[in-house]
Amino acid sequence: MREKVKKDRNCKRSSMPVERPPIPDEDRKPAWRRACLAYREIRQAGGSDQEAHEAAVAAVLSVWPTRNQKEAGAEAVNAIAYATKYHSDWFWKGALQIRKWRGTAH
Repeated sequence: MREKVKKDRNCKRSSMPVERPPIPDEDRKPAWRRACLAYREIRQAGGSDQEAHEAAVAAVLSVWPTRNQKEAGAEAVNAIAYATKYHSDWFWKGALQIRKWRGTAH
């Protein structure tokens, strides 16, 4: 027999702060763009999520060489999460200025 759980109407919501993922600021934008472009390139070429993540981390480190792997990995994850949520078309269909962000535009 199923036991019904009675809701406590006096129960207050937790007062723990909710940590929100960072948003791209001017300092983050170059690293985040490169991370997203690297991730997308590997995935569109048929690479695995792990391969794409490793490319994104390497891209972050190319902009911020003083970061460690863990910090760069967190930035890459945050960049991809933000881009896929708020700029899905750009992320999956391609940036018009991909060469500009890679530093290969002439």
